[in-house]
Amino acid sequence: MKRLLLLSALVATGCVTKDSVQPSGVSSFRVTVKGITTPSGTKNIVLPVVSSCSARFNGEDKVPNEVRGTADCAYVMPSTPVDIALGIVAMDGSGQPLTTFNGPVSFRVVPGDLSGDYTTRWTQLTNGEGTGSVRASHVYGEVRVWVQDEPPEVKYWDGGIEGDVSQLPKEPEKRTYATGLSVPIQFQEPTIAAVQIPQGGEQESAFQGSFLRIGRNPEAGPALTQNCDASDPNNGKPVTLLVTGLDPSGFFVTDMTACRVKENSIASNTVPTPEPDGFTPGRFNSMFVYNYSFPEGLDQGDLLWTLSGSVQEFTSTTQLTFPAWSIREKVRLLPQAEWNKYLSQVPPTVISGRLCGFGASPSVNDALCGYVYKSFKMESLESSLVKLPRVKFPTKFVSCDGNGNNTLPRFCSNTGTGTWTTCFGDNPADPDGAERQCLIDCTLGVGQYANTVCTEKSNYDGFSQFVVEMNPSGPAAAGLDDSVPGRIQKIAVKATPTSLTRSLDPDTHVTVWCDQPTRVRFGGDTVTASATDTLVAPNTLFKYKLGSEETMASLLRDATATADGMCQVTPNMRSRILLITKDAVPELVPNCSETDPNPDRAQQCAYLHAASFDVVGHLRHIGAARPRWAVIPRDQDDMCCYPGPNMQCPRPIKPCP
Repeated sequence: MKRLLLLSALVATGCVTKDSVQPSGVSSFRVTVKGITTPSGTKNIVLPVVSSCSARFNGEDKVPNEVRGTADCAYVMPSTPVDIALGIVAMDGSGQPLTTFNGPVSFRVVPGDLSGDYTTRWTQLTNGEGTGSVRASHVYGEVRVWVQDEPPEVKYWDGGIEGDVSQLPKEPEKRTYATGLSVPIQFQEPTIAAVQIPQGGEQESAFQGSFLRIGRNPEAGPALTQNCDASDPNNGKPVTLLVTGLDPSGFFVTDMTACRVKENSIASNTVPTPEPDGFTPGRFNSMFVYNYSFPEGLDQGDLLWTLSGSVQEFTSTTQLTFPAWSIREKVRLLPQAEWNKYLSQVPPTVISGRLCGFGASPSVNDALCGYVYKSFKMESLESSLVKLPRVKFPTKFVSCDGNGNNTLPRFCSNTGTGTWTTCFGDNPADPDGAERQCLIDCTLGVGQYANTVCTEKSNYDGFSQFVVEMNPSGPAAAGLDDSVPGRIQKIAVKATPTSLTRSLDPDTHVTVWCDQPTRVRFGGDTVTASATDTLVAPNTLFKYKLGSEETMASLLRDATATADGMCQVTPNMRSRILLITKDAVPELVPNCSETDPNPDRAQQCAYLHAASFDVVGHLRHIGAARPRWAVIPRDQDDMCCYPGPNMQCPRPIKPCP
């Protein structure tokens, strides 16, 4: 009651409150986006929008400028920097233009990183107005450009400032730290494929170093959907993140509904043998998530709503570090029969010669699967589930570390000479020459280790990786790899000798498969088969290694043949790839000896060497290794065996069905 009487007295005496004094000077900035382009050489290209918007307006060139970058017509998630043109007006505390402001202002982009030199990180305002262009990279989702009355962001490298500091403005006597920001600019939300697809011919992710979130929780809004070409069956489907396998230090994730990627859409892509459908064999839709420890609470086959972390490259494999994730469905809470209901929808892709980079003509690079750097077939499958059919394990483990320093020199191919040598120029006094040659001979099965499958022992001891030899090229009827038809010479076999249509390289391994009993003879250009030459039984694989003077084969129908036939002759480049089975099948011992004093170990080793294996696992890129690609099975069920003649599968591997 006393408080009411006091208030009435104040009113009666005419007491009033005084308006607060507005601060003088700049209070904020009005920021207008004038346009967004991507720099390309000497001209700027308008940034494209997502395919769903382009289709709605019947083509990219018909999309109105005013709808670009809105929620209904987002820009694609650019993998290269973009230039955002700005109009800027300084504002006072009452929201009116401030014509007395003169000075430099700096830029910030959220989410995103400033890119380019210092001229794109600030601009000058005169009489309260100005224009500028900020160059930004790693932009995605809802992006805003900030204009600030504060010093421009500088780049640091190796303890000092990087770049031309003369491009920085002269600092005014004081800064107000006033800010203003643009309306939201909508870019495509991140997907695994958007992070993984190569740009500019590089295999490393363009988003390396960026922190990203992939996917969306239901409470955060509508599901993130795929923006594919209209003809793609996954266009418009929700992003679906599947855990395909666990690792002692993390896990593998595949986006089940990712868009197909045309082979010719990737810059600098080398395609020795095109895919039959014109699309890359994988969709760049898988990634390894490095968790620093086993991912407790996750199981193989689970679905995730979201996945976030920092994009990093490790041994040329793109991965997320410092991760977080939210679980959408835990399959182990379902009946056991349903644990693989999602995994069954992502069957492993068979690694073939075509995926390794084989062309119609043999190349020195064929010896190592996926060695060709500019071929992105294998890259499209990085961290995906793949299958190696009928690989052979090593029979020799050789240490090439002659000086005992636990390091080995790298070796590279020289396509001009068709040889393998040092990667950094010839050095007649190369101190690593002996180690390098040993490593080349062992890895490729040539020289002193010719005709063997050999693994360098210190690499095996240090990284648990070993070399396996892949299934040879040849007809599918023989159980061989027919993915590169240009390699297979089909020769009609008649009562008179016939020869190959093109010569083979000397010292090459070849396979021969005939549907009628056939006599075959190898030699020079004039070689002619006779009735006394080597007999190739029908539907039986015959293997032969050409001599140094042998480049041609002649074939003759055997007297016991019932009709003219067909033979298929194919060079076998004995291509190699890496395998890592330590965690999946610790009981399996690749480095074994058939002369082991323990009879059981010796017998198991004989089984291992005589057999061939089908292996399913995740594909990893190990850039420094030779070969560069490794397959990592998840458990022993990812392997099966074709026993050698009169033999069994080594424990604990089961026979292939």
